[in-house]
Amino acid sequence: MKNKARPQRTDQLRVVPLSCPDCSGVLRMNREGRHKHVVYRCQVDHRYTPNSLLEAKEKQVERVLWSAVVLLKQLDEAYGHMLKDMPAEADRQSLQRRVQEAARQCLAIRAMIESTHAP
Repeated sequence: MKNKARPQRTDQLRVVPLSCPDCSGVLRMNREGRHKHVVYRCQVDHRYTPNSLLEAKEKQVERVLWSAVVLLKQLDEAYGHMLKDMPAEADRQSLQRRVQEAARQCLAIRAMIESTHAP
């Protein structure tokens, strides 16, 4: 007796150049159901419609960008602590330039996040 609930064999699915937003696994595309709707599925069976995949990818991008903002702010803090204890002026100037660069990068990333209007 065949089990209809079993997923299709993965060799029947077409690999796409996208990773799963939840687990970073390889996504495969298949057309399922009577109307042959597109479904994306990874190795651990996370499933996405085209719209849900786009939404998940948009959220993933936003999370990564906010992570970059947090890391740049932490880097700024670390440089601030180092600058307090750094006697050599040449070294201080180099670190101060990097602090300014990190601040510019942080502002640029925040502007990217705030200007993105996902559909």
